Amino acid sequence: MKFVICSILVLTSVAGAQDPANILIYYDDSAGFGTGAITAANNLWPSANIESYNGQPGGQQLAFNAALNGLGAGWDIIVIESWYANGNDLYWGGVNDLYDTGGAIIFASTWQWSTGTAGQGALGNAMGVSGFSGFGTPVIPHYAWEPAHPIADGISDWGWSDPGLITLNARLTVSDAVPVTGWTASSAAGQAGICVANDGQSVISGYTPAYANESVAIWENIFNFMWGTTSLQHATWGAIKSSF
Repeated sequence: MKFVICSILVLTSVAGAQDPANILIYYDDSAGFGTGAITAANNLWPSANIESYNGQPGGQQLAFNAALNGLGAGWDIIVIESWYANGNDLYWGGVNDLYDTGGAIIFASTWQWSTGTAGQGALGNAMGVSGFSGFGTPVIPHYAWEPAHPIADGISDWGWSDPGLITLNARLTVSDAVPVTGWTASSAAGQAGICVANDGQSVISGYTPAYANESVAIWENIFNFMWGTTSLQHATWGAIKSSF
C-alpha cells in the first residue's frame, strides 16, 4: 500500500511540465470502435512519439511486449485498453514492475480483470483494486460519481455502445484506489468504474472508453489528468471508503 488512507484523502499528482515524449498504447479495434486513445494522444501531444499496437485485428501482443521492453522506463505513459482480443500474451508483469517503481504512468482496462492468467489481476491489486466482477448484457448506464474531477469534466454522456461482443466491462471493488465513476447513480460498494490508482496519477478502469459515446473527449480528460499537475481533494472519501 503506497498511502495511508485518512478520512480526508489528498492525492497530489505531479508530472512533468513538458509534454510526454514517449507514449505506448495497446488497443483493440473492431466495428468502428477502439482508436479513441490514439486520436486523443495525437490531439494533445502531436510531437510525442506515440507507438500503438493492437490485439484486434493485428495480433500484436508480442510486438507491444517488445516495445515495452525496448524502452522500459523511457515510456512516460503506457495504455492498455484490452476489450476484444485475448490479453494473456501481454507482459502484465513488466507493466506492474514499472507501476511499482514509478517508472511510468499507467492506464489499465481489460475484459480479463477476473479471468486473466497473465497477471492482470495482480496489476489491478497493485493499483488499488481488491475485487473485479464482470458482467454482460444488457448495456447499463454509467455515472460520474465525482463530476468535478478532471476525468469527468465536461462529459455529459457516459453512454456506451455494444460493439458486437456482449459488454466487456467490470465492476470494481477498491482498496485504496479512488473511484471517479461507477455503475450506480451514486457511490456504492463494488460498483466503481474509472478509478485513480493509488499512485495518484495512473488510472485503472472497469469502464471501456474505447466504445463510449464521447470516447475521444473522455480519453483527452484521462490523459490530461494523468500527465497534468492536479491536486485532488476528496472530502467525502472517508465516508465512502468505510463502506467498501
